[in-house]
Amino acid sequence: MIVYYSILVYLLYLGVIKKLSEKYEKSDELIVAIAALILFFFAAMRSIRVGADTRQYIGHFLMLSKTNWMDLGHYSYNWYGELEFGYKVFNKLLSVFGHQQTITIANSVLQVGLITIVIYKQSKDKWLSIFLYFSFCFYQTALNLTPSSFVSYFLFLTLPFIKDKKLMKFLIFIGIGMLFHTSAIFFLPLYFLSKIDINKKTMVIIGGVYGLILAFFPLFIKILTFILPKKYSSYIDDSHKRTGNTVEILVLVVQILAIVFCFLQIEKKQRKSVVRENNLIVWMLIYEILLYLLSLNSSMFQRGAFLFTPYFVILLPNLISYISDENRKKLTTLAMVGYGTALYILRVMINNVGKTMPYEFFFNMR
Repeated sequence: MIVYYSILVYLLYLGVIKKLSEKYEKSDELIVAIAALILFFFAAMRSIRVGADTRQYIGHFLMLSKTNWMDLGHYSYNWYGELEFGYKVFNKLLSVFGHQQTITIANSVLQVGLITIVIYKQSKDKWLSIFLYFSFCFYQTALNLTPSSFVSYFLFLTLPFIKDKKLMKFLIFIGIGMLFHTSAIFFLPLYFLSKIDINKKTMVIIGGVYGLILAFFPLFIKILTFILPKKYSSYIDDSHKRTGNTVEILVLVVQILAIVFCFLQIEKKQRKSVVRENNLIVWMLIYEILLYLLSLNSSMFQRGAFLFTPYFVILLPNLISYISDENRKKLTTLAMVGYGTALYILRVMINNVGKTMPYEFFFNMR
């Protein structure tokens, strides 16, 4: 755990540096770049034993390096799970480098690179965003669920397309995302949901629709099976059993508590306008919550919910930016830093996040 605690302490140190250098232009960008390089280094240099699924990705890479280009479409190795075609091509292209660590390094480039781009483009407090990315364990989770993680970050880049009503560009990004992880299809409804204003009537309708889905859940699953192409049928869990995703629900709860706390720090008369200005983001949060609730009945929805969860690292700093009183804004930021730090320590003490501990460099393996 010493490696992860060291990263946590160093990110806090960078936060102090950021505070001391606020008068310097672009200091925040430089600090985030340093933090991103640190996160990339430890993600890229981890051994095959760090992360529950790292062995799986390396196994696919080694198998695909021996697979002919013409046979990529038929490649299937159930021991390591199934892969989407785009990710197969990605592996095959990288196989020219030979060494098995290549895929871990390449995945880390996408993982850390894409979330850093999202932070640069969309966050109003870049240091806080990258700190939350680490302290809320999105970083360590991504060391396991790498393809779905970088697809999630990639899809966050489509949010401006939704706001500007650029449907074609949005669909192109969705298509590219599905080449790497078909759960990207869960992002599609967001484009149409965002056109509906959030108000009391909308919330009542959402509650009613959710109740109907639960009441006729088997029928709902059958309709989805009919609508979705056959290649996506693997996302349908016919057993409809509870998936035991207690950790994921708890993670969602601690995020919602932070969001509610920050929202309440905004002046009461301004809250409605904040919701109205961020209609798309509010819909994303509602959609995520509904998917997690549905995942209690079918694991397929957990795949979709996972796509939206990391946007918390952008949402929270942007929410804090609406606090008009500067002292309250600083105290709220400090409270979130303390909250994130405490949660991180608690999480690694009671839950080995995706079997990422203890940390080990690949070149130290015996």
